[in-house]
Amino acid sequence: MASSGSIYSETLHNLTHIKLDELEKKRKTFEKQRHDFTNATQLAGLSLQTIETLKEGVTKCFGISTIDGRILPGTSGHQRLEIILRNLDRFLAQARYDPSVSLQTLHRWQQSLLRQLDLQALKFEYASLYGQLTKQWLSVTQKSASSDQDSEMDMSGFEHISSGKSLESRLAWEQGAFTSSNVDRKAVAHMLQTSFEPVTENSKNLGNALNTLRTKVRTFERDLASPVNFNAETLNWTIKSLLASDLLADSKLDVLRDFLGNTTMLKEIADVLNMRMVALDDWSWGHEVLLEKRRQLNGTSKVYMDEDVLQAIFLQYIGLRWSVFWKNALRSFRSANGVWKTWHTSISLSDRKRREFYLGPVSAHPSFGSVRLAMYRQGYFLSQLSDSVTEENSTGEGEEEADFEGFIGHNPNYARKRKLQTARINRQDQAARAPRRQMMVASSYNTSGSTKPATLEAHEDLSGQYKPKNAMDAKQSLLHLLSAEILIKTRLQGEITCFRSQIDNLYSSLPHGTIENVWQFFGVSKRWLRFIERFLTAPLRFADDEFSEPRPRKTGVPGSHVLSEVFGEVVLFCLDFQVNQETDGELLWRTNDDFWFWSSSLAKCERAWSVTQHFVTTMGLKVNNSRSGSVHMARESQTSNKIMSLSTGDGLPHGQIRWGMLYLNPDSGRFEIDQAMVDKHIRELSHQLQDKSNNVFAWIKAWNSYAATFFTSNFGKPANCFGQQHVDDMLTTHRRIQRQIFLASNDASSLGHTSGSVIEFLRQMIEGHFGTKDMPDGYFYFPTELGGLEVRNPFIGLLQIREAVEANPDQLLDKFHEAEMEAYNAAQSTFDEGRLRKEASEMLDPHFIPADADTFLPFQEYTRYRDSLDYGFNGQLRDVLSTLLQKPEEETIETEENGPIKLALNELGNRPDLRGIVSNWYGMEPYWKWVAELYGPAMIEKFGGLSVVDPGLLPMGMVSLFKSGRVNWQD
Repeated sequence: MASSGSIYSETLHNLTHIKLDELEKKRKTFEKQRHDFTNATQLAGLSLQTIETLKEGVTKCFGISTIDGRILPGTSGHQRLEIILRNLDRFLAQARYDPSVSLQTLHRWQQSLLRQLDLQALKFEYASLYGQLTKQWLSVTQKSASSDQDSEMDMSGFEHISSGKSLESRLAWEQGAFTSSNVDRKAVAHMLQTSFEPVTENSKNLGNALNTLRTKVRTFERDLASPVNFNAETLNWTIKSLLASDLLADSKLDVLRDFLGNTTMLKEIADVLNMRMVALDDWSWGHEVLLEKRRQLNGTSKVYMDEDVLQAIFLQYIGLRWSVFWKNALRSFRSANGVWKTWHTSISLSDRKRREFYLGPVSAHPSFGSVRLAMYRQGYFLSQLSDSVTEENSTGEGEEEADFEGFIGHNPNYARKRKLQTARINRQDQAARAPRRQMMVASSYNTSGSTKPATLEAHEDLSGQYKPKNAMDAKQSLLHLLSAEILIKTRLQGEITCFRSQIDNLYSSLPHGTIENVWQFFGVSKRWLRFIERFLTAPLRFADDEFSEPRPRKTGVPGSHVLSEVFGEVVLFCLDFQVNQETDGELLWRTNDDFWFWSSSLAKCERAWSVTQHFVTTMGLKVNNSRSGSVHMARESQTSNKIMSLSTGDGLPHGQIRWGMLYLNPDSGRFEIDQAMVDKHIRELSHQLQDKSNNVFAWIKAWNSYAATFFTSNFGKPANCFGQQHVDDMLTTHRRIQRQIFLASNDASSLGHTSGSVIEFLRQMIEGHFGTKDMPDGYFYFPTELGGLEVRNPFIGLLQIREAVEANPDQLLDKFHEAEMEAYNAAQSTFDEGRLRKEASEMLDPHFIPADADTFLPFQEYTRYRDSLDYGFNGQLRDVLSTLLQKPEEETIETEENGPIKLALNELGNRPDLRGIVSNWYGMEPYWKWVAELYGPAMIEKFGGLSVVDPGLLPMGMVSLFKSGRVNWQD
């Protein structure tokens, strides 16, 4: 029996064909009437009667109703034309009596009416073109679906893999999934015990926090045992979460969308799933679950399970509930007294008393340390877990990291370049150490007898302002933070060391024994552990292995399942904790399986890396060496801001620090675009576009995802810490991408056109397919709701922010030093003149008097706690960090208040279907303002307004279905 989703899709296909057929009939009728009336007026010559005849023809062609020859307003959807015709009736009446109405006036009326007919003919032409484009997409899609169709299952959202590389990766995946991992469960248990139950002076605090956590687990399990877990509300947020994931094929997503609007169906589903939850002990996957590999935009492939829709809803709900529980429970564990160490320079009791005597009350918030801590806790502590079951955290297609691992395999120069780099660093190392040690003296102090500032923890969240929008935003913000700290630490502390690494295939290699050990240690019951075991050991078979038997999975977790992400996060939480404890409060900045660590102390970095390696090995995992790298950088001297690279030695991973198409250049301290990697992806994009050359819609969707989103995301989101040069590099690289793809070349990767422009290429493609000529540029960029093709322009967004980015971020540190010295001098003057305010209630010891009470605090002592305290002046270190992290806002473009664009926007009216370019200029996004102002005049001249096609003529239902689908990336 056909699924609801397939029935919906088929019905929409049929309705689209009917609508396009009706459109074609309407167009032909209009063209015939237009031809008849224009011919008649041309033969009759210019006269009042000719104008009368032409007016009647326009009225008929546009379907405008009349009574006794008078225009009825609001009957056609052409309000402006109705006004023109009503006014013309009265002007013609004047012309019958008034001899002063000249032939020039009659001619102007005639041309105005003919212009209206020409514009409507053009709108019909472009509506017909849109219909042909839609039919082309439907035809190509149906042919592809029929050639790939499996007789037993709907694989419309899947892609068959046939290349040698894909087959090789599939065999490797099978070998890993169906082979038991050799994890030493006793070693795992020992590691957990020594980490969370140590025999130290801190063991009491840890023990209390651990017991509290285990109690919360038992309470949560009792809550899940309720017979009424599912209802319309819980199903709604569960289904919406599934729709935002990439777990299910497009056809099954259509089924889920149908469920959302059907209360009767939701009630039936709730009854079934509630019974399934009560009988959790009997839950199983069934006889088998079919598998299929899908190629990702970045070139990698993922294995997906084609599970039943109800099964997917059931598991999504369980995953979301456990996700929210663990996030809250482990957050409380982290915040428990004496459990989590803090990295910042703690202030000793004696130092605090001295500062209060000389400077007044001490405050720790908001400080450099509190801002940094808030970023970690909001964006990187268990980042894959949800704060709430209704949290929306989806990413658009193209927002994924480029596969650098694949690039290494195709870049024979990489190892040689790294070898030369290491040799050069070693030569520089000895020369740099003496001045670096001198610079470090200023920031190294004895903190014995220290106590953590009491106010720092209470203000860790800072109103949630540092929570990333999604996983991609978290990674981009992490690059910004590291870049900012490179500038700050090399200037203030002399040096910084950093490493980045990743667990190799975390989800496909995570040992089942490791998961069970960790969850059992944290107090999960045997009942849920048995469910977890059944979930992990799913009986799997690839869909194209028709004659093979399903095999139970022995290693790894199901991809794209929330529950799988929960398993990974809870296990890696133990790594976060270990690194924090072993490095005296430093933080492991982790997004899923990707982790970063940096410090001004080389020794701490080496210790963190050692802890990480030991943890990964013990848990039965592996580090991905090709994604691991480190840098050690320092200022050349106290009088120079230039950064130089130093040797990382053997205690850190060898290799470059990379993300996306960026690499951290240790000679500049900047993330820079790797142009060789861009070249590889230019060739890949050319291949993907060539594959879609017979389908304009699919071609545009691929271009938008790859060129406008994937490239831009992997170049790094602009921020002040990157500087204006980074934006210029992005603009230059985007220009190079278009030129290399579209300029004529004998290279097989070129598409063989001479313009170097995506728009000129599309213009020639459409003309070649459908014969349409003279298409204005705006037609390609305007939103689909107005009849455009909505090609995304990557240059516009960058140009809107370029001037808002700091041209030289290093100058912020110069300004900081100036502001700090001014603040110190002001504080000294206040003290010397006896104007210091001292509130006894805000001070630790208001009666304390230091031995050197007559001498103001030395500058070196004044600056000791830059990272931990609020110094109270504008431009302090906290402000420098915030400014460096700031992402520039688009500088909106202006328009004349009563100019042609504003008038054309007003004519759009309050259409509820409009998006992007709308009637309210002030409600438009900066990108669309730029598009409207730049391309609008030519569109108005061509089409008489901003609408390419009249509302109702476009098959928007099918277009929306197309836009919501995934791009089918080819090998």
